[in-house]
Amino acid sequence: MKKLNKKQKQFLFDNYYVTSKVLDALTYKGWEDYFIKNFDWKLDLEYDPYGFNKLYLADKKTGDYDYIIGLNFQGNDKQLLLEVK
Repeated sequence: MKKLNKKQKQFLFDNYYVTSKVLDALTYKGWEDYFIKNFDWKLDLEYDPYGFNKLYLADKKTGDYDYIIGLNFQGNDKQLLLEVK
């Protein structure tokens, strides 16, 4: 599993892999920053049986996984994400 940095998290927002709908979040100003700051994001680099990579969002305070999202990367987006520093 790979822990994602702030720029990698933003990449997932910018490329619509993680949206307010996926997170069941209100789209008030700064909602993306809330999820970037308050959650540790870990990406399972192995595919699940359905061909998805799982993204785990763990609450920084409790360590509980509040969100588990299946990501279906298109083209070379997964590689681009991993190259973001």
